[in-house]
Amino acid sequence: MRGSAALLGVVVALAAPGVARAYPWPLKPFDRPHPIRGAFGDPRYHLDVEGQISAFHFGVDIAAPDGTRVYAVEAGYVHARSASVAVESRSGRLFGYWHIHPVVRTGQHVRMHQLLGTVGKGWGHLHFAESFHGAYKDPLRPGALTPYFDRAAPTIDSVELFSPDGAALDPGPVTGAVDVIASIYELPPLAPPAPWQLARLTPAAIWWLLSGPEGVAESDLLADFEVGLPPNSLYTWIYAPGSYQNKADRPGRYLFWIAHDLDTTALPDGRYELTVFAENTRRRIGSRTITFVIANGIGSASARTPRLRPARTQPR
Repeated sequence: MRGSAALLGVVVALAAPGVARAYPWPLKPFDRPHPIRGAFGDPRYHLDVEGQISAFHFGVDIAAPDGTRVYAVEAGYVHARSASVAVESRSGRLFGYWHIHPVVRTGQHVRMHQLLGTVGKGWGHLHFAESFHGAYKDPLRPGALTPYFDRAAPTIDSVELFSPDGAALDPGPVTGAVDVIASIYELPPLAPPAPWQLARLTPAAIWWLLSGPEGVAESDLLADFEVGLPPNSLYTWIYAPGSYQNKADRPGRYLFWIAHDLDTTALPDGRYELTVFAENTRRRIGSRTITFVIANGIGSASARTPRLRPARTQPR
């Protein structure tokens, strides 16, 4: 698959987290999980002077009524704005608290669990973010926001084949170049209150495995939000058209590119199984398999068999 190795290299380069310890929730009670209505890496849309642009969600949205008190998860120095607070610790981590009315000022030193402000009117949530030397990290990864439990595997709702012009393809026979798109999500471990009770979250990692008549297998890591946030230039490489975020009383829809222009002429004719895997931050894995038939009139001797790669079918 063209470009997958490059994507993996970019994502891995974001992974250096430094030495850090777990931290509590920024809302009371500090030692209990709270409902999440938006995950790290979710699709987001923003308006600028040139119109609508797409971006990866760089934190988590913690559901909380307007006026809820927000507290520091780690000691540090404050950078305050009109509707947000950032606290920079000596460890190099920067914690962001968005959509709040600050009660602290820039330059002030705060201790852990010190009051920073309250959730602003009309927001109904705290956008909480963590970065390390400028690179955003998933607060829900193991060893970060604690406690957090996620025992249900992600759902792969569909895996579909398309022609390069966007037309849906029958799984057999398939010829030439093929695009593959999957609808994937996970449900919040704790359901957010209405009207966000239908919210869906993006999984932490996605990959696939292809097997065929000659024992051909290829597995690529498509996205790994747990190690870091990809640059927004890769947004349309990871998310397919039709993806959108959660809204009140409407679940988000997350369509992921599994293959861009997969060249079936590089494979011998025959029956193939494509299995897509999705993993949450607690190593729970969901999967879905589709079967299709390649019929380009190419035998095994003529096919340009892809280089084999080890399959990631087990938790990391």
